[in-house]
Amino acid sequence: MIAGTARRITANFASLLTSQIISRVLQLIIFAYLARMLGKEDFGIFSFAFAFGLLIAIIADFGLSFILVREISRDKKSASKYLSNALVIKIFLSIITIMLSFLFLNIMGYSTEVKTVAYVMLGFTLLQTFTELYYAIFRAFERMHYDAFIKLLRVFMLLAAIFYLIRNGFGLLESSFAFFAIEAIVLIVAFLITYTRFVKISFEFDYVFSRELMKRSSLFFFSMIFIGMYLYIDQVMISKMRGTTEVGLYSAAANIIIALIFIPQMYGNAIYPVFSRFYITSKKLLKYAYERSFKYMFILGLPAASGIFVLSDSIILALYGEEYISSSIVLKILSGYIFLKFLNPLTGYTLISINKQHLRLFGQGTAALINILLNLILIPKYGIVGAASATLITEIIFLIIYKSFITKYGFPLGFVFKFIHKPVFATAVMVASLYFANRIVSTYFTSMIIYTIAMIIFGMVIYSITLLAIGIIDKEDKHLIDKIIKSS
Repeated sequence: MIAGTARRITANFASLLTSQIISRVLQLIIFAYLARMLGKEDFGIFSFAFAFGLLIAIIADFGLSFILVREISRDKKSASKYLSNALVIKIFLSIITIMLSFLFLNIMGYSTEVKTVAYVMLGFTLLQTFTELYYAIFRAFERMHYDAFIKLLRVFMLLAAIFYLIRNGFGLLESSFAFFAIEAIVLIVAFLITYTRFVKISFEFDYVFSRELMKRSSLFFFSMIFIGMYLYIDQVMISKMRGTTEVGLYSAAANIIIALIFIPQMYGNAIYPVFSRFYITSKKLLKYAYERSFKYMFILGLPAASGIFVLSDSIILALYGEEYISSSIVLKILSGYIFLKFLNPLTGYTLISINKQHLRLFGQGTAALINILLNLILIPKYGIVGAASATLITEIIFLIIYKSFITKYGFPLGFVFKFIHKPVFATAVMVASLYFANRIVSTYFTSMIIYTIAMIIFGMVIYSITLLAIGIIDKEDKHLIDKIIKSS
């Protein structure tokens, strides 16, 4: 049972990881290209509109995607009923979201250009919330390769569209429309896959069932609100306190972090339905899966954060050019955030799986409030550096809160001390090697892009070799890998 489940988790995570690596890299290229071509001011407007759209569209999503994954993974025969009612709810909530967006943007006095781009990106993010419902079906049925396919389709079409538009003299508004148009195509594809392979088309609407569905998803909704405020409110606040140019500079660094956050997020998406099932069938397997998962996320997150810290200047120059070099200090600060972001979501998914989402919600609400207060204090005086510092401090507090919750419900973190010294040592070797290599080889590279890629690969190789040499793979890991291979 462990081997079969582990193989399924591995297959799902591998498909999501592969697609996300490609799509996130290409998305980062798209954003970097826009940043270079549009300049700090227009890119700042685009970044604000993108962040605003993602934040306000949470109202339309209402946590329905999360609740569908959990409930359908436990009872797949009810998939059609859940999906049809969720779609009706989402249409109603989207109308409310559009009205609230209109009020906010006009009350806050944004310029016509900013509002126009914001409305277009709102349309894009609203369509994404509908696509997420179909992703929920794929995840609940543990067929994440469909999720992966659609994400790749989106980013390749978007890449082609943006390059075509910019090269032919189009600007900010036309590029924003490309996001909207391509998401509409992606939504149609997700719709067709869902209704031809998983769920029969149903137009039923059950008011009582829908009301209960919204009630159960409300905790997820508030959770998403708090996460959204935590992730995107700083860019909205910077736009009013410091201007859209600083939003562009902050977003340049934040986009790099977002490009890496997908790893713990995708692992969480892959393991969430499994955790939910284990909570019903075997608490022992749930604890085992949590501990293994925490170990793997720690091993991945620590070198990623350390490498970003060391190479921050090179990364910014390679992606965005000299115009955005002041973003490098923001990237250094946010490197600490990315490490914690590898650990915290796993604990959050575990709390949801054991029906303790109210505790996850409390932690997220506390973190969101602290983040807003810190931003109010730090942004006016320190600008984008203050916003980055607020994000890092908040994530540290988040970790402390989550640790207290997860320990209380039978998941003590004492097991961490059995392996922590090995990734820490390997990371130290990697960091020292990067500093040493930088002194020797930097003068041999004429291209900053090639130099940065070479240094990243070099760091990954050094870390991996060191980690394997000191025996990071224990008996349980070997046994699990052996079972996965034999059952494949």
